Amino acid sequence: MTQAAPFTYKPQLDALRAMAAVAVMAEHFPRDEILSWQVFQLGYLGLSGVLLFFVLSGYLITGILISSRSSRFQTALKRFYIRRTLRIFPIYQMTLLILFLMGLSSVTDYILWHAFYISNVLFVLKPNVAAPIAHLWTLSVEEQFYLIWPLLMLVVPYRHLLRVILWAIVIGLGWKALVIETLGDSLAGGLWVFSCLDSLALGALLAYVEQDERLLPKKPKILFGLLAAGSVMTALQAVLFITDSAPGLRLVMAYLGPSLVFTWLVGRAAIGFTGWFGAVLDWRPLRYLGKISYGVYLYHYFMPRVLQSLIANLGFDQPGDLAKTLLAFLLTLLAAALSWHLIEKPISHLKDRLSERAQS
Repeated sequence: MTQAAPFTYKPQLDALRAMAAVAVMAEHFPRDEILSWQVFQLGYLGLSGVLLFFVLSGYLITGILISSRSSRFQTALKRFYIRRTLRIFPIYQMTLLILFLMGLSSVTDYILWHAFYISNVLFVLKPNVAAPIAHLWTLSVEEQFYLIWPLLMLVVPYRHLLRVILWAIVIGLGWKALVIETLGDSLAGGLWVFSCLDSLALGALLAYVEQDERLLPKKPKILFGLLAAGSVMTALQAVLFITDSAPGLRLVMAYLGPSLVFTWLVGRAAIGFTGWFGAVLDWRPLRYLGKISYGVYLYHYFMPRVLQSLIANLGFDQPGDLAKTLLAFLLTLLAAALSWHLIEKPISHLKDRLSERAQS
């Protein structure tokens, strides 16, 4: 293999982050009655948004790591963890501190679980704890993934990397099958990092294809194959859901079909869509929403309760679901924008300086 090309910024991916964040908000915010119809539940909006985030994360992290293999191992690993820590920790730990000071029992009684990013394990053991902070499980999955994946991508000989990525997909499916066989419909089959490996590793597979000089010319055919397979699996899932058939198979394959489609979507957006969809992905407000999407995801879950408290304290009548959703959306954008400009963006400059020092 020749030296991997630098993993460059791909602007349309910001728009995909925004779409993922909107899907999650649509699932968690109060919904107009039409959105509660079964046909809208088929899409599992929140889960789809989370899976798109996972594919994006696997793609970006793996692309960065493979392109760093030309550096010394210690340098590449140190640089990676400096950047990830300064990107993820500050506003997450700040949010935990605020919730702790507010006395939220799901946080105060289990603060170390959340502080060390094992909320997803906690929620499987004690599901009743999750209600006010359920969305934190995905951030725990991401951080657990970051513990092992960089070592594999930097240490494993390049000729074995593809095999490692493919095995990660198999482990993700196998873990879900094992949980179903032994524990039934347990949250361990959906919330633990092993159950998300197929989505994360599909993103990693895309990054590998782009970095490998033998596979890169085949990328269009590979993307088409992923789209075709994902579309068939997703359609099959819908049929099984409607007919209430093969529940075990539905659970094992729950993440795979959409993740295959999203891998195609990420791969095409990395190249750059043209036409009307390209114009949508290049729309600056949407890309801005993608830039602040971490804050959007972290804060959005609390906004309906914040809004309800504000309305009650101001003496207004509670509005309908549609109005509540719009107001919660605006509150989330305001909080995320303030967080980005006052906390995250200044820290990102520090992140760049420290990672440059680690490289020198």
